[in-house]
Amino acid sequence: MNIKKIDSVTMPVTDLQRSSRWYAETLGLEEIWRQDENKGVGFGVGDNSATINVFEEKGGMRLILQVDRVDDARAELERKGVKFEGATETVEGIGKFAGFRDPDGNRIWLLDYTIEHGEG
Repeated sequence: MNIKKIDSVTMPVTDLQRSSRWYAETLGLEEIWRQDENKGVGFGVGDNSATINVFEEKGGMRLILQVDRVDDARAELERKGVKFEGATETVEGIGKFAGFRDPDGNRIWLLDYTIEHGEG
């Protein structure tokens, strides 16, 4: 499996406005997207090839890893005994994602950008 990069890390927060101000003003990160309906904000890091996302929600941190093809990476990990949480899903206009947990229960998602780049 070819993990290309860390796509994003999502942090659960209790107050989106307070946290988004903190990430922008204290850490100096640029807001690059906002989803008010989902209570989320994304901040670019460095060259913006990875983001820190904050969502007003309960739960733990999530790590999203970009891979070439989610279907291929999932098949490889399943052969190694990894149990995925549900079916592979399509993110409209972007690509596919599938999630699983590490041995300590941390959530990890695989993501590809096949649709965004004109592939099926």
